Amino acid sequence: MVDLVAEDGYDAVTIAALSRRAGVSKRDFYRHFASKEDCFLATYDEIARSSLRGILAASAGQGEWSERIRTGFQAFAGQIADSPEAARLALVEVFAGGPVAVERMLHTNQLFETLVAKNFALAPGGAELPPLVVKGIVAGGSRVARVRLLSGHARLLRFDGEDLMAWALSLCDDAVGRLRGLGRPEVVPDREAVGDAGLALGDERTLILAATARLAAESGYAELTVPRIRTAAGVSRRSFDAHFEGVEDCFLATLDLLGGRVLAAAAPAYLTADEWAAGLHRMITAICERLALDPALARLAFQEIFSPGPPAIRWRVELIARLAAHLRDGAEPAHRPSEFAAEASVGAIWGVIHYFVATDRVERLPKAAPTLSYLVLAPALGAVAATEVIAAEEERERGVSGRAELDAEVSDYA
Repeated sequence: MVDLVAEDGYDAVTIAALSRRAGVSKRDFYRHFASKEDCFLATYDEIARSSLRGILAASAGQGEWSERIRTGFQAFAGQIADSPEAARLALVEVFAGGPVAVERMLHTNQLFETLVAKNFALAPGGAELPPLVVKGIVAGGSRVARVRLLSGHARLLRFDGEDLMAWALSLCDDAVGRLRGLGRPEVVPDREAVGDAGLALGDERTLILAATARLAAESGYAELTVPRIRTAAGVSRRSFDAHFEGVEDCFLATLDLLGGRVLAAAAPAYLTADEWAAGLHRMITAICERLALDPALARLAFQEIFSPGPPAIRWRVELIARLAAHLRDGAEPAHRPSEFAAEASVGAIWGVIHYFVATDRVERLPKAAPTLSYLVLAPALGAVAATEVIAAEEERERGVSGRAELDAEVSDYA
């Protein structure tokens, strides 16, 4: 399974090919596995267990907390560098395995999160990191690994170990406790929203993209076909072919446009602040609120995105890289995060949001916004300064909300 997935991807694997490569009959295959998916999940589980055992063994003999963390990150990087094919299955192709595989991945992430939290708790003072910060650390590390795997430079991960540890350590501080209790109330999501972010109006291309968004939100990427999209958009086959090469190309273009619309809607929040850090927190909060209000859009951008497999993973990797570059460009030179830290932080945010969407808790995203902002600001400003900015912004927002409520009450009374 590892060999065939590395060669052609999970979708191209067949039971006949698996049997030939393993040197067994199909009857032998079915003695052990019920299906291709069953074999894939068993392979994933074995890779995950082996990885956890290796990290535990490498860090168990270390006395100092910092050495335990260092050897843990080095072991993680070394596993991927030494076995890139297995790592690709577990970190990239797992998304092509469908909802059950993604659910298995979320469970595995929880095991890694438990390990990370335990090791960081050994630091002087025993800082207890919030679960979402720990989740972000694991997601950021996975982001770095995927980039190396997709670029064909898995061995370079051995040199990323120190940078990854430094980034993670920048998030480990007692100051993070100030975030407790912050964040906006849960919102009531609009379950009737179709996830098209207002794409219904426009030229023929936009009509096709809006139809694709609606269909994918209703039935998922797997149910998309060119005839269904054409019918929903009211266009001819010739018109569809003039704009897109096929379903995959059309779907990724839809995500591009939807992502641009969401970021454009959140940009004014960024521009209302006098400085970069405060504006970034306002923008992240606006994005969280937008996604919470439109669960269909959130599913498209953070769940269905993985359905096309590796091409969509590459699209996501490139998008995160663009967002990270934008993040760095807007920062003051004195507090500009490194390229590595920016990409790890944006990857961490993406991973945490994906968790909320995949577990159907999207309405809680506004409450998580301060932690998401911390994942970006702490590596750039330092943990103490980051929490001060976030707390001040949350206090400002409470004041604005309070004044708005008072104005509404006075208006009603009048």
